[in-house]
Amino acid sequence: MNKLQTPLFLWILAAVIVVFLISAIIIDQVTHSNPAPVTQPVSDTQKNVKTGNRVGDLAPDFRLKTINNREINLSDYRGKNVILNFWATWCGPCQYEIPPLKEIDREWSKAGVVIIAVNTQDTFERASSYAKTNELKFIIPVDVKGSLINLYGVRGMPTTFFINRDGIITSIKIGPFIGKDEIEERMKTFE
Repeated sequence: MNKLQTPLFLWILAAVIVVFLISAIIIDQVTHSNPAPVTQPVSDTQKNVKTGNRVGDLAPDFRLKTINNREINLSDYRGKNVILNFWATWCGPCQYEIPPLKEIDREWSKAGVVIIAVNTQDTFERASSYAKTNELKFIIPVDVKGSLINLYGVRGMPTTFFINRDGIITSIKIGPFIGKDEIEERMKTFE
């Protein structure tokens, strides 16, 4: 190959990879069914709020098993501010945001902020091994089939939902956090 063909080859290769990734996402979305949401109690604040996956909606409840073999519901954390993060061990940008999430967990857990980092489309063993290697202390449920990403309308990972004490989604971040300050800025929406 001469020097003029090399950049063209790289562009074609990049285009093929993008088409492949988009196809894989579409196939994944079609093949995974939505899990039935868990029925959740409704407070006075929530009575006129619809359940959904957008800012201002009541976050859909779910039940998943954690890497510690404990079953949790999102509604178990009502009364606390929740950072609901969707990630996977194979996701490079997800790995990038682990240090700021660990800092937030260390500094804010006593103030009632809970991080629930839903590992999606990995095995329990892989998620558990990754958490142990990276010393992750927050709650890590595993959604092996990736069904929960359909319920929440997740289109890319990582995606993070900020859910206030009443269970209302107050902010959504698509993509990795650059640092702790960016997460704390989003946490201001809890109030």
